[in-house]
Amino acid sequence: MSFCKKAKLDISSDKGKQPQARPLDQGDAIVVQTIDQDPIAAGLQQRRTFIPVRYGDLKLKIAQTLDLAGTNAHDFKQLCERMQSVFHAEHLSSLLRLEELYGPLDPDDDSIEIRELTADARDRQVSRLLDEVSGLLYSAHYKKLSREEIQSAVSMGSQWNVKLEVDFDLFDRLEIFARGYRVVEIRRRRWQNFYREELIELPEFQRLIMAFRLKSSKEMDESLDASKVYLKTFKNIPETDLETLLPGSKIKLSMIDRGKIILPTVSGAAITIFKLLRGAIVLAVAFTLHSILVWLVFLGAIVGYLVKSVLSYFRTKKNYQFGLTRSLYLKNLDNNSSVIFRILNEAEEQELLETILCFMLLWDRTGADRNNGSYPANKADSLASPEGMTEREIDSMVEQYLIRETDVDVDFEIHDALGKLARLGLADVDDQGRWSTVEIGDAVDRLNANWEKLFRLRPPIVT
Repeated sequence: MSFCKKAKLDISSDKGKQPQARPLDQGDAIVVQTIDQDPIAAGLQQRRTFIPVRYGDLKLKIAQTLDLAGTNAHDFKQLCERMQSVFHAEHLSSLLRLEELYGPLDPDDDSIEIRELTADARDRQVSRLLDEVSGLLYSAHYKKLSREEIQSAVSMGSQWNVKLEVDFDLFDRLEIFARGYRVVEIRRRRWQNFYREELIELPEFQRLIMAFRLKSSKEMDESLDASKVYLKTFKNIPETDLETLLPGSKIKLSMIDRGKIILPTVSGAAITIFKLLRGAIVLAVAFTLHSILVWLVFLGAIVGYLVKSVLSYFRTKKNYQFGLTRSLYLKNLDNNSSVIFRILNEAEEQELLETILCFMLLWDRTGADRNNGSYPANKADSLASPEGMTEREIDSMVEQYLIRETDVDVDFEIHDALGKLARLGLADVDDQGRWSTVEIGDAVDRLNANWEKLFRLRPPIVT
């Protein structure tokens, strides 16, 4: 499979927002020639599971396409409100638990530590925190990158001739999660192409979340604390620039940049030495005092060239560092505790979208007063019966609805959605594996009961 074909699959739901991938000629520059050579893309699902639709927009779309009116419209509004409240309360419990876990590990927290953790207790708390965060990110449809995938991406290097050396031994824990893999077009000029503009296609992550803790080391940046856990969120990060996000990365100049520094210095020093030696020999024969001055000038010129070379080296590194810093400034979304709020909000909204979609479309096909199904009108898509629908039929129905109504191609996680409906008591399955829902009014009553039960039996916060 070619790289371009992969790109079309991944960005199909971004129609009108991102440029479509185009077939590349053999002479075009490209980061990865084929999908098999891409260290990360090969392990990603070809269809996204994340639903890139706002809750409010989807609620209006469902009411419109299912032609809800009268009692059904009122009950649907109440259903959405109750369901949102239940999921919000459940995630509020997660937030309180995460705040307890992350408080002593938050590098931005300025509270006084009354109860100091031992080294072993701190290690256990770090593990529990990262396990909780991983679970939330899974609910928000992030994929955890393996250490092999991270190292492979780092070894590819940047396509802008900025090489970085990453010391993975500095990390006690390093977890990276990605969501939304797509291909973007970038224009550049290179001397190899006589500085003519060329168009290349780069793979990038729409969202990237990083969690890490460093080991105590003399080489560690003084601004970082080995006893803390750092959380960071980025947007639109090229796969080949993954190493720029890692602390402890050191810029390694390319051969071209080294040549720009070394060659002018060596050639200029050689010419200056030749001229000064020739003049010094002539003057040394005639004037002793003048010869001393000439040799001083000669030494000063040599020292000047050395200083110029060193300053040029640091200036080049500084320019690269400035470019990387400016790029990260624009792409950084959240840090530390604010990352937790973001992923909690994303996980909550995804669960809400999945549950409402699954319930309403299944109810539209199997409800007592909706046996004929008002949606879709296409007879070929009619998969339902009053007796219920199988998991595969529901999955196909929801995915077709999303494509038709929102132009979003999603690999809907039907098993997870049906599990939430069953847990909330809104859907049942018979011995033949066919699912059906309760009526909307009954669903509202059951959600009210779940709301009361949630606060009566809410588990205590583990400290």
